[in-house]
Formats: sequence, structure tokens, C-alpha cells
Amino acid sequence: MKIRYKTLYFIALLAVSGLSLAQQPPMTFSTEPYKYKVLDSAYMKCTYQLTYWKDSTRKDSTLNDTQTLLIGKFISKYYSQEALDWQQYIQENFKNANAVPGIKNRGVWSWEIIKNYPQEKATVTDIGSELMGDFLYEEDLPSLNWKMQEESREILSYRCQKATVSFRGRDYIAWYAPEIPVDNGPWKFGGLPGLILKIYDTKENFIFECIGLETLKTKEPVKFYLLDYTKLKRQGYLKMEQRFHDDLIKYNNDLGIMTIISDPQTGKDLKLESYKLPFNPIELE
Repeated sequence: MKIRYKTLYFIALLAVSGLSLAQQPPMTFSTEPYKYKVLDSAYMKCTYQLTYWKDSTRKDSTLNDTQTLLIGKFISKYYSQEALDWQQYIQENFKNANAVPGIKNRGVWSWEIIKNYPQEKATVTDIGSELMGDFLYEEDLPSLNWKMQEESREILSYRCQKATVSFRGRDYIAWYAPEIPVDNGPWKFGGLPGLILKIYDTKENFIFECIGLETLKTKEPVKFYLLDYTKLKRQGYLKMEQRFHDDLIKYNNDLGIMTIISDPQTGKDLKLESYKLPFNPIELE
């Protein structure tokens, strides 16, 4: 099944003490509803707030995203709620392919992480990606070597215990709730005797904090979208991400996509041969 995409770019160079960069990432979006299959029925819905630095060298590059963890009996799914809301807004209201709907909150991540699909695996999809397309890779569920700590604190009225772990190039501190005996958490995290309500790396480049928990009276379907994915290995996907950020213009030229970069001070298009984007990946290895 092919999906029609409209690609938008807006990249601005600001003249403040020389040239500094303010970048709005490219995006693609579907104007047609996604087809899907239901993998499980979620009995619990957890809402997390993600705060992270898009550029690890600049504190003013902080971005926020509201994200959702749906937990079913066998399968869970973690995704950007803002990105999903944006796609649904487009699909419901976007009638003219040349128009841009006036909505700002479209999420900062396009990943969806489905745990235990297939069994004992994690399926990661990147839907409507800034990398220009829909991508998918599978991996074994991460085996995390957690170290339990004695400290405790309260989050959302739950007494949480502290645990630490090193994972793919970053050191993390987690707070999990033994009162919620669910082996799960945001993004790819899990493996603790309780739901992870907060986790962050020691440099605080990535902070996930639960801001809402709901036991669903009406179970919500855990969906897998049936798109024309480009399937990769995890390392292949990470290398593609790196190429995109190392040189946006070359990446797009290789795909036959024109990149327009304009200076908002003059309104003129800039003739650049290369363009490096800030990149602070959560997985460093």
C-alpha cells in the first residue's frame, strides 16, 4: 500500500553574533487514513512527558513531547501522542494538498516501539519520518543489567524505588513503582519489578516522566499500522539517521528531493552545498 506524502521544509538562519541556527525539522505526513491490525487490547494507559536536548551543546534547544504507553496483556506500544494527533488532524481535515493546516504541536518523535511483537521482540517503526518515508526494524527485547538502589521517592502518589543502568552509551537513573507490578516503561525501558514512572540519563539530555496513569474501563486497541515500510537492521537505521543529520542537502539530493533553505532576514533562498543538522541521538552505540 502506497501513501501519498506532502514534504515541508522550513529552515532559518538567524544573524545573532554571526550565524546561528534555528531549525524546524522536516516532516512528512499522510493525507489518507492508516490501515492497521489490532495486536492486543490495552487495559492501562500511561502518559509521559519527554524533555530532551535536540542539540547537546545548547540548553536553548530543549524540546518537549507528550507520549503514551499502552499496556495490554501480551503486547505494549509506546508512541508520541502529539505526533499521532497531528497525523489524525491531517487525515480528518486536510483536503487541499497545497495548504498547511495551522497547528503547532506535531510531536518531536515519529517512533513507535511495540514490545513483544513478534514474541520476545521489539518492533520499532518510524512513521512519517523526517528521513522521508516509513521505516521499520526489529530487535530482541533489551536485557538491561539494572542495579537496585536504596533510595526512594514519591511520584504520582506512588512510592518509587531507584535503579540505575547503562544502556547503549548512556547512564540512566530510573524510579519504578513496586505497587504497579508491570514490567514496562517509556521508550525501550523495562525489566524492573514495577512500572517505571521516571527515567533520565545522568546528563539529563533525555527525561521521561509519567504525568498520568489510567486503568481503562473500555480497553483500547493496540494498533500496528500497515504501511509500505522500508525494513532495516537497527544499526542500518542509526547510520541513516546519522547521514541525514550530517548533511541534509546531500541526503535529500540522493533521494531526488529539492531542499530550500531561506534566510528570514532577507527572505532570499541560500545557495548552500551542504547543511549539517544538530543531532543528539538517544542511542549512542
